[in-house]
Amino acid sequence: MINYSRNIVVILCMATITLLASCKGKEESKLSFPIEAAFVDDWGESTTLKFTYSNAVSVKISMTTGGWSADVDMSSRTLTITAPASASTSGASKTGSVSVAALSKSGDATTVYISTYIVDKTVDLSANGEQANCYIATEPNVKYRFNASVLGNTSEGIPTSKVAVMWMDERDLIEYLYLDNEGYANFFVDYAEDENGNKLTTAPKGNAIVAAYDAHNTILWSWHIWLVGDTDPRGDDRLSNHANIMSYNLGALTNPNGSTDHFTIWEGYGLYYQWGRKDPFPRPEYFDCAMNLDTTLFDAADNYVYISVKESNATTGTIDYAVKHPMTILSSSSSDSDGNWLYNNNRDDLWCNSGAKALYDPCPYGWRVPEKDTFKVLEIATAEDEMPLEQAEKMFGWYLTDKGNGNRYFFTGSGYRSYFDGIISNINYRNEYPYTPKPWVGYYWTAGTDSATGTASAMFFELNTSRATINAYKATTDQKRGNGMQIRCVKE
Repeated sequence: MINYSRNIVVILCMATITLLASCKGKEESKLSFPIEAAFVDDWGESTTLKFTYSNAVSVKISMTTGGWSADVDMSSRTLTITAPASASTSGASKTGSVSVAALSKSGDATTVYISTYIVDKTVDLSANGEQANCYIATEPNVKYRFNASVLGNTSEGIPTSKVAVMWMDERDLIEYLYLDNEGYANFFVDYAEDENGNKLTTAPKGNAIVAAYDAHNTILWSWHIWLVGDTDPRGDDRLSNHANIMSYNLGALTNPNGSTDHFTIWEGYGLYYQWGRKDPFPRPEYFDCAMNLDTTLFDAADNYVYISVKESNATTGTIDYAVKHPMTILSSSSSDSDGNWLYNNNRDDLWCNSGAKALYDPCPYGWRVPEKDTFKVLEIATAEDEMPLEQAEKMFGWYLTDKGNGNRYFFTGSGYRSYFDGIISNINYRNEYPYTPKPWVGYYWTAGTDSATGTASAMFFELNTSRATINAYKATTDQKRGNGMQIRCVKE
């Protein structure tokens, strides 16, 4: 009886081992494409995508939509996708999909869905040497590209191995980002959608940061992609000193122009920059900076991502560290840094005050951080200064008047990010309960530097919230370089 039981145990063990070995040998098929999208420029055109696979005996088309067709070549491991012949073709659509399945020996399938698009055009944002640290995208249904193998506006090459989205302040703002064989970053901008998900005719609005990585996954450089919807800030707002300023702040989505609508005010916030750095930090979550919350950020997979704050020291307070960590605010609470994100070091050439464009200038091609004296022709005119408080405080900003030509320009009062902790600070309080902080204070960087240690020059204004008059405006004022402040770019 004992021997019989032992035999049963041995048989069961052997069966279990055989079953485990069988399961182990049944590996799933794998199928991968560089991006899961295909783009052509016109009806009837084709494009070819490379793919890789493993543990599969064949790769086949399982389904197509929108009148698109596709063919697989196993020998070259390519998928050729063709758009409908014309708009009049039965079932034709400018968008569609192709389902591709990798079949294993056991008959199981791994399926990849490729979205297909006929785009209006392909735009090289860096064409003709128009390279910068910020690129503006203005049109929907466009495939954009830029040179991701050089530093900013230089010709100095970098060994870019891949590109990735660091953050976006709207989901799916830029899509299908990839690095091509020429070292260019490519991405797609779809149509904007309304609150119900219906396609509109305009481009979406928002900001994204794209980083280049080397083969060791170290960030080499990063770029700001600024989507401005159906407006373009590169207008002709010319001051009497001949400086041509942008229509609204760098990274903003509109100029509120005195609007009291809360969403319009929120869109008027630009991004925040520490002096001399090219990489921006996001606007607040709410129009009134409630709870000092940053706006929600996403990566390409729609995961939440967050900026971080690190104390500037001998290791972190360097230009190299700042370039490799574009999502890190470098605070400077210690006396060693004097309020500068650079540790014990004052580099006055990071943003150039001579009219030229510096390597770390954050403005788009053809534009730059304004020179120190740019805003000296502006003032708070008497009409604005005497505006009733209950009217002025609702605008979250201020009209500044050009003393030379009489033109008015609205500047959002966006506060600043403190050099001490990186938090968006609104230092102007209404002198009544509940003492809510409001961004009635404006700080705008210039490229100018000042004699005080760790400072640079900024334009400043504030609304006096205890009385309607004696409001403050200073065209130049010393500010700690570690502060994150707004920028209104000027044409080169």
